[in-house]
Amino acid sequence: MTALEALVLSYAASDPRLDVWRRYPDIGEAEDAGTDTFACKQVSAGFAEFARERGWNAIAVLAEGADHPLADDHAWVRINDGSQSYDVDFTVRQYHNLHRAEGGDESVLALPWPLVWTYRGEHPVVGTFAGLSPLSMATTLPH
Repeated sequence: MTALEALVLSYAASDPRLDVWRRYPDIGEAEDAGTDTFACKQVSAGFAEFARERGWNAIAVLAEGADHPLADDHAWVRINDGSQSYDVDFTVRQYHNLHRAEGGDESVLALPWPLVWTYRGEHPVVGTFAGLSPLSMATTLPH
């Protein structure tokens, strides 16, 4: 296991609320309601902070202006292991209905959780965005 894999798994185990995103969309109504306030921005801000506390170079990014007409803005974490940058998305399964109106898109639900990839100008599920910028952590983390 790489150090990055260990970090990602450690964060996944650190907060029981994250499991909702592993199981998404197969969750109950109460859990689904909880994803309204524990979504991509909050999860990404938390993971970026968790990684930085452990010595990693990590930033939560906000992708805005999705080219896909059904997608909205989205957040994930860009992290550097000292030699390369990777992107980590804990909430990618929210897009299970992006390409299939009835949802349950196996091409999305079968992706590893969390999704880790090397960013090359597009998100593996959503595609391209007009821009990426640092996510303001002050507006996403509870005080």
